[in-house]
Amino acid sequence: MANKWILVGALLSTFVGYVHAAPGLAPRAPSPLVKRFAKRIDCDDEQNKKIGRALADMANLGLHAYDTASKDTLGFTHYFKEDELSVFKSAMSTIASNNDPTNPSYTFNVNCKPTKDVLKECGDKSYAVTEAGVSKDTEDIKTIWICPLFWTGPDTKQNLPSGDERDEWCKQDNFKKFVTAGHVLLHEITHLDAVAKLFGLEPDKNGEHGTLDYSVGSSPITDARRLKIRIDNGQGDLQAPTYTAESYAGAATELWVQKFCKKDFVPPKEGY
Repeated sequence: MANKWILVGALLSTFVGYVHAAPGLAPRAPSPLVKRFAKRIDCDDEQNKKIGRALADMANLGLHAYDTASKDTLGFTHYFKEDELSVFKSAMSTIASNNDPTNPSYTFNVNCKPTKDVLKECGDKSYAVTEAGVSKDTEDIKTIWICPLFWTGPDTKQNLPSGDERDEWCKQDNFKKFVTAGHVLLHEITHLDAVAKLFGLEPDKNGEHGTLDYSVGSSPITDARRLKIRIDNGQGDLQAPTYTAESYAGAATELWVQKFCKKDFVPPKEGY
């Protein structure tokens, strides 16, 4: 079966991707923390430093989301239904897992030098392209390809702040401004079949567990919120948030901001 590719677009522009109805979900209790290992390929020193920081921020987002999410927490309920909490927390525990190349529960590659074909997929609006098919065997390690925009884009230029930096960063009043490189990689990692299988997603008709993109023409994090609003309003047969990559990334970022910036971002009454 041909591999499918998932694209994450620039978070201030239209998300490139595709949508289909997700299969039924069987929620499970949160999995224990697991170990992961990312191999970086064709990355120079500065790129290695940036990817390393983004992976650390991704784990940080996952850890605090796992600790703080509840069925009543706005950062969770803006993106997920109450009965999806166990799957969300299982995903966050998986993402928050420590790097340990000696005993990885799953592996993936991060490649900083996309092939010509991947560059075509990147275009000028995508931060990364993820190879999201089912691995044929243990040697078939899937890759997150880093697009050129990742190094210069307004969102991926940002890292999670600490110390005095956090005070200034928290003054922002638009939740879309809190997107970081770690947020983008968190989104991407949920596309990986092995990772989504670990945190409890059921396979689709092709046997694939990874999440999908959802786009209705705005920024990904806004579209993820719109998806939840439309589900709450009973608007048709919609893709489940648990099968939507940006729902995980959006919730993790918003929960982090709620915890460290003491901010809640309530949707406008008229919607988005």
